[in-house]
Amino acid sequence: MSLYSEYLEARADVLSKELKFRTEVSEWFNERGLMCVPIDIVDSLTMDHFTITTDEEFKNHLEGFEKTFMVQCIRIHHTEIITFGDEVKHTWKFHFRERKC
Repeated sequence: MSLYSEYLEARADVLSKELKFRTEVSEWFNERGLMCVPIDIVDSLTMDHFTITTDEEFKNHLEGFEKTFMVQCIRIHHTEIITFGDEVKHTWKFHFRERKC
């Protein structure tokens, strides 16, 4: 097997595992009736975190999510956007990293 073939095989394995992770997280959110936009996974060897954008209700489920996926919330970013007619749109971003034992 050539080095390039090994590279392609490893890349396919990573993409398969990423899809599986995204699917399991989406199913976890669906089971609890929570809104979840697509997960942002940082694609870098030097960074190891992912971001979930959802609503404030997720804070009530945060501990269960961390236990289920063996991750730790490292940052929560809340944004309020005032739209036309003085309506306020809220965005919550939860940043996670793998839990270190």
